[in-house]
Amino acid sequence: MADTVSFFLGANTPYGFVSFFDELYNPYGTDRAVIIKGGPGTGKSGIINAFASAAEEKGLFTERIYCASDPKSLDGVIVPSAGLSVADGTSPHTLEPIFPGASEKIINTGDFWNDRALFEKGEEIRRLTLENSLHHRRSTAYLSAAGKLKEENIRLTAPFVNREKIYSYALRFVNRELPREGGLPGKKRRRFISAFSPEGKIFFKDTVMKKAYRIIGVEDEYSHISALLIDRIGELAVKRGYDVYFCYCPLSPKGECEHIIIPKAGLALISERSVHNTGLVFDRVLHSGRFMYEGAQKHRKQLSFNRRLQSELIKESINCLKKAKEVHDSLEKLYIDEMDFDALGKVVQKTVQDFVR
Repeated sequence: MADTVSFFLGANTPYGFVSFFDELYNPYGTDRAVIIKGGPGTGKSGIINAFASAAEEKGLFTERIYCASDPKSLDGVIVPSAGLSVADGTSPHTLEPIFPGASEKIINTGDFWNDRALFEKGEEIRRLTLENSLHHRRSTAYLSAAGKLKEENIRLTAPFVNREKIYSYALRFVNRELPREGGLPGKKRRRFISAFSPEGKIFFKDTVMKKAYRIIGVEDEYSHISALLIDRIGELAVKRGYDVYFCYCPLSPKGECEHIIIPKAGLALISERSVHNTGLVFDRVLHSGRFMYEGAQKHRKQLSFNRRLQSELIKESINCLKKAKEVHDSLEKLYIDEMDFDALGKVVQKTVQDFVR
């Protein structure tokens, strides 16, 4: 079996669902994508798993992309060496073909359901769909409040951050740890390695352990020193020719990345004071205090209070996601009962054979 790692390409955040699904493939090159359309419970995750399993059986490295709102389900798979991606192309990470047939193939699971039966269930489908959306909006509201508290902690400590010292240390670190890899820059790959989900806070620590034999923690009681340092090291590594996974925090997906993984160097830098418990054992830890001017300590009580309140808001957000998942399960059942999975399976089997060789 081939090596496989796990990521999210979308996350529940203070801004609603944030997607990096544009990272899946390059339609302007020779990459190919299989985009799956259809309703809930119509086999989309199973189709993705069929492609992933076929690639792994052939010894091909895969990135399995999971669904933050249902972490047992796949939203996609990337097979880099084959230039192949397969993804659920429905909302909230809608994908449409750019060069249909040339770059993308569409599998529509709606071709295999009973239209008449689903029409008759229309009132219930609409009710459950709207209820599911309501729980997600409530979840976002709680995450938005939690995100504001993180922003407040950053605002309180920003005047005491020695950015020059951070950037100087990042350059020395890269010069010491990452020999130049040729003249061309590497690739920057945006991912989420953590998520807020119906199952709680999730962090894919196995992905870090598979791709890095040196794991450095960055302790950060001031909320954003680790992100500044880690993001800077990642950008310098890309300039030196390394492919780097930039892993963003779901609580601040539009800021600096929270963790980086550099597979070629077997190196990862992980924010130790993350809202997610990483469960990792670090080879060594960098302390954020060395990058601060005197005076930030006077805000310690406020910072601690904000983090505690932030944690409670995240818990409420997760409770809303649990309710949304329960509703979604009921919605899936309505579709599952009206699907011809045998006919769909035959189409999928042939498509897998055509794309995974």
